Amino acid sequence: MRRIRSAAGAGLAHVVRKDMDLLSFPDGGVLVIERALPRWAPLLSRASAVVAEAGGAAGHLASVAREYGVPALFGLPRAAELLENAGIVTVDADNRRVHPGRIEELLGHAPRRNLMEGSPVHTALAEAARLVLPLHLLDPESSQFAPAHCRTLHDITRFCHEKSVEVLFGVSDHMGVAEPGAQRLGKQLRVNGTKLQYWLLDIDGGFRKPVSGPVVDLADIASAPMLALWDGMTAVPWAGPPATDARGFLSVMMESAVNPDLEPTAATTLANRNFLMISRDYCNLQARFGYHFCTVEAMAADNPHENYVTFQFKGGAASSERRTLRARFVGEVLEARGFRADVKDDALFASLEGLPKERILTLVRGVGYLLIHTRQIDMVAHNERVFGPIRDRIAADMAKIAPVT
Repeated sequence: MRRIRSAAGAGLAHVVRKDMDLLSFPDGGVLVIERALPRWAPLLSRASAVVAEAGGAAGHLASVAREYGVPALFGLPRAAELLENAGIVTVDADNRRVHPGRIEELLGHAPRRNLMEGSPVHTALAEAARLVLPLHLLDPESSQFAPAHCRTLHDITRFCHEKSVEVLFGVSDHMGVAEPGAQRLGKQLRVNGTKLQYWLLDIDGGFRKPVSGPVVDLADIASAPMLALWDGMTAVPWAGPPATDARGFLSVMMESAVNPDLEPTAATTLANRNFLMISRDYCNLQARFGYHFCTVEAMAADNPHENYVTFQFKGGAASSERRTLRARFVGEVLEARGFRADVKDDALFASLEGLPKERILTLVRGVGYLLIHTRQIDMVAHNERVFGPIRDRIAADMAKIAPVT
């Protein structure tokens, strides 16, 4: 008779060093980490075992592992290096050993219990999620974009954000043209034959001098982060959309067919209304290109403790799988430069803080470059033959514009 042991688990060894590695963690895998940080706790519901180079049985991660019934070993030097490509392993927590392959004699056969499923807390959260998460107000130009059609908190937030931006920038509802209150940047950015226009709101010293007319020249901008962002956006001319294969083309056509706002030549608010709030040390960009939505916010002051950069990016015209590949790629580029990047499906949120002003401005330039040069690469992100040279070109450009330190 096999002895049933609760302190052993087997699975594919998977080393996790950064947030992006969470996305590829396999169900039933062995979580291999250098430090037992609380940030890895969400993976324990999917892990068969944990192996950590540092940490202890009294730590947060160990406590969560016990709650989930996941065998865990801590204090194994060089574990990440030795298990990087080890394949299937069996972790024997009782005897503090990791064996190659799957050893049934060490494994228990009682099914693992999901502590949350079926509990009152799980039920309550599921009911609350139905009223919080779904988004139904998708098109600001639709007659359905109204308070009466808000069905979730997400809808309410989306409606309030859209109307707040209209009021803040003095934007009329006719043709997406800004009225006095925001001023248009005289310099336009031409991308794929389309002129991208930007409306600016000076909130505190963003202009070098008072500007009374509807248009402001780039030479009149005093905002250091805004100038850095623009410098990155224009540093290298965009080579245009990558040549795609038939599957990629059909994927884009399908997405465009169901959402006319994705048509890059359509005169919609998604293509025309790009907003910048600026001050001498601050910049906030809300950009709606035809294929995606992004937000960049940066503070670059003399005091490093005040400084930060955040970058949010979502959308695309290809399939969800291809859009997700692009988000992961952009996240990896930013993580190499010190950002903390979180990716959920095709949505990326990246941030960093506490760096000197000049380094912040350098990174903002890099974000500006990525905004332009990662356009439409979702169409080919799955095709290494096509995407490989694009990735190499982006890496070479970023090494010049925002090098890794």
